[in-house]
Amino acid sequence: MKKFLLAVAVVFVSGGAMAQQEGEPAKADVSDVTYVSKTATISKYHTQVELESLGKLELTELYMERVVVLSELTPYLALSFHPAGASLADLGIPSSKSNTAHMETEVKNKEAYIEHIRETLHDITPYADKENIIWCILFLEETIHKIEKSNGGH
Repeated sequence: MKKFLLAVAVVFVSGGAMAQQEGEPAKADVSDVTYVSKTATISKYHTQVELESLGKLELTELYMERVVVLSELTPYLALSFHPAGASLADLGIPSSKSNTAHMETEVKNKEAYIEHIRETLHDITPYADKENIIWCILFLEETIHKIEKSNGGH
């Protein structure tokens, strides 16, 4: 269990460093590009009883979805407690050429990271005990819920 939790922590910490790509950042309409996608949220929170009634495949999908949401949210919480879909201006960052290029590169790297983490989790999570997957889903949901309900301590 401790090794499993350590692995989850490593996933979050290594998210920003993984999948560095060479070349020019993708050109996109700046108003459409955000560090955290608008979809970095979950639609339903579960109880332990609900999760226990699901099979490992369904639990694996829920787990992966929550890991992705937290992978998107956590690096940017210092800028905003509600970073999903926020523009540079929403985050208080000047919209300079340099900052825009930085964001576009980060979005490209994040997409590659998320693709890789989904592939890895899809392959290895089924080896975890069902009880561990359920515990992790509940833990991740509680964390996401706290982030979504936070007003930054104000």
